[in-house]
Amino acid sequence: MAMFGVRQASAREVQAEAFFLGNRHKGEVLEGARRELLAPGLDPSRAALLRAVIRMRLRSAAEEARS
Repeated sequence: MAMFGVRQASAREVQAEAFFLGNRHKGEVLEGARRELLAPGLDPSRAALLRAVIRMRLRSAAEEARS
């Protein structure tokens, strides 16, 4: 991603964004991130952060399912 000018989000940034998405979307972090990705004119850095939140939530859900 760096070669396209979009920096990678840190784990702390992803967790913070997940928290704020939960607040904005009444606890629906994953669905909120997906909705916000559809916004027209979305900044590439913001889109990368939202995709990172989605990956984190899906990975988390998969790990819970295995437990």
